[in-house]
Amino acid sequence: MKNIVFIILTFMMVFTACEDIVEIDLAEGPVEMVVDAWINTDTIPQVIKLRTTAPYFSNAFVPVVNDAEIVVTDEDGRSYEFLELENNGNYIWTPEPGEHFGEIDKQYTLEISLDGKTYTAASQLNPTVPVDTITYEFQEEVLDEPAGYFAQFFARDQPGLGDTYWIKAYKNGAFLDAPQEINIAYDGGPSAGAEIDGLVFITPIREAINPFIDIAGLSTYSLGDTIRVEIHSLTPEAFTYLERARIQLTLGDAALFAEPPTNVPTNIRSSSETENPQGFFVVSEVSSLEVVVEE
Repeated sequence: MKNIVFIILTFMMVFTACEDIVEIDLAEGPVEMVVDAWINTDTIPQVIKLRTTAPYFSNAFVPVVNDAEIVVTDEDGRSYEFLELENNGNYIWTPEPGEHFGEIDKQYTLEISLDGKTYTAASQLNPTVPVDTITYEFQEEVLDEPAGYFAQFFARDQPGLGDTYWIKAYKNGAFLDAPQEINIAYDGGPSAGAEIDGLVFITPIREAINPFIDIAGLSTYSLGDTIRVEIHSLTPEAFTYLERARIQLTLGDAALFAEPPTNVPTNIRSSSETENPQGFFVVSEVSSLEVVVEE
């Protein structure tokens, strides 16, 4: 017994004594453009955000990109100009009353001009499906899940293989944007190959509109809460982008042999052969439904 205690104390001394600070000199990579251009058919102002990459250990805010010229053009030549109104790297197109961005099944091209460089991308505006209903029921505390109201939505995939969607959930107007809350569907299932075509979305996707509950004790829905669900159409490339982004963003919770982090594929192209811009451009049709939790 004394030998075991001695071994434990020895290990404690070794690991507590080694507190030398090690400074790692990491080479800084080139600064790249980051384009956040997710546009939809909602009748609200549409925003394209321009930022640049920053050093990994930097504590400063992500640098914004000012003074760019941004135009989105459809296949018929109609153009939408996005303007920076507040010098914050956010470029906005504001619809007229009753107007919304885009038309279903048309192709759209993004063009960003800045300091003699041009950044381009293309996307098709695919149709979405309506949110039929949102239901909820009270559940008692079970294992590590707190008591509260748990919700699910119902919607049916449209006929034809290859339709992709991003299901966004909002609690009291706040977007549930944790990495684990990225809820995407390929036809009625989680990924390509399942061939769940033309059916009601499967249960895990329907129930993924609930707030992610972690060790911080995030709450479920409560009486009086507003639940909003939006279904955004995607292109297959945008689906892959979100799928890979979710994997990268949740690596901290992944297993030992998880996929190592890499840049997520982008559809943004630069006129400079030495530059590798990041981000994504997509245009989506959106449907939505909102309910209030009542007894």
